[in-house]
Amino acid sequence: MTQAVVIKSKSYGIHLVLNPDLEFQEIVQAVVSKFREAGAFFKNASIGISFAGRELLTEQKYELIAAIENHTSVNIICIMEQERIEEACVLAETEAFARERVINHAVCRYGSVQPGEEVESKTGLVVIGNVPKGAKVTAGGSIIIFGVLDGFAQAGSFGDHAAHIAALSIGTGQLQIGSLLYIPQAEEDKKKNKGGFLRRKKAEEGYTPQIARVQDGHVIMEPCTKDLF
Repeated sequence: MTQAVVIKSKSYGIHLVLNPDLEFQEIVQAVVSKFREAGAFFKNASIGISFAGRELLTEQKYELIAAIENHTSVNIICIMEQERIEEACVLAETEAFARERVINHAVCRYGSVQPGEEVESKTGLVVIGNVPKGAKVTAGGSIIIFGVLDGFAQAGSFGDHAAHIAALSIGTGQLQIGSLLYIPQAEEDKKKNKGGFLRRKKAEEGYTPQIARVQDGHVIMEPCTKDLF
């Protein structure tokens, strides 16, 4: 490979092929240069990103994302991994109806929230990772989690009952929208769907994105699809 970086277009956004023989900082500079050249094409775009060509540490991926966002108007909303592309693209359907409420003004958290940690946003919140048991996320707007939600999540924390909470998988955590708590299903239904709010699928089954929203004064949960609204 002679070029420092090659940008390829994918359905979820962009795929960067990086030269394995160059120093990492040379790669960073080359990526920034490439995006500046294509600035008009990517202007104000909200996209996913994936990497190939060389092994990258998590910190290096975040450094590349920060470099792109600091020197362009591109908004990177998720890091795609080859084995998770299909799952993340399904969740990307959520972004279609949450774009104005979440993506454009959201706080983005890259990486999973740790047990005992609290993440707050006065606007929307996008978590690129998991929210495990013992972790807490709160947002004034809607919340999108590109991972598993097992902790506490409150959307519409200033009383906005039009906010939503969406995730690849929702486990046994506590959900709240505005002042309304999600009330789990009846005990007899739990026995049919063991594992908390929703039956956790096996990894090989993949995930069906779920959304919690307010309907008729109650928080309901249902599969999230582009035809939901």
